[in-house]
This record gives sequence, structure tokens and C-alpha cells, in this order.
Amino acid sequence: MLSPSLSSVLALSALAVFSTAAAFAIYFRLIQTLGSVGTTVQAYLRVPIGVAISVAFLGETLSRTAWTGSACVVVGVAAMTIPARRAAGVKLS
Repeated sequence: MLSPSLSSVLALSALAVFSTAAAFAIYFRLIQTLGSVGTTVQAYLRVPIGVAISVAFLGETLSRTAWTGSACVVVGVAAMTIPARRAAGVKLS
């Protein structure tokens, strides 16, 4: 039978309440300022950022396909988020 200590239960409660509340506040602020596409882009960038951290701090080495995949993700995110240029003389209504 499990019997967690009071400090464990309080720590879990604090993480659940404060971290979740902060995450939702940030999330809805991002939705308001960046829109839905800009906000969901952060999910795609988690993997390349995690890979870069592991290479930088843990000394891991990556195969060529991992570098190619990470580059494809970053290029795809850039394509989704960089605003399109309007052609000269073309009116969008």
C-alpha cells in the first residue's frame, strides 16, 4: 500500500496547479498574439531543440538522416510562419 508523505502530496499539488495554470495562461496568450498556426509550431520545434540540446550538452552524435530530418522540420516551420510576400501590383481583398 502506498502512503506518500505530506510534502510529496503538496509538491504534486503545486506542480499540478501552478504549472498547469501557467502553461494554460501562456498558451492562451500565444493563441491571442500569434494565432493558432504560430502557437502549434512550438510543438514541431520541440524535437529539433531537444536534439540540439543533446548534441550540445550530452556530446551525442547524430547520423546524416537525423540532421536532414531536423533541417526539414525547421524549414517546414519557417514555411508555415514566415508571412508570404505580395507580388507587386497584386491586390488581395
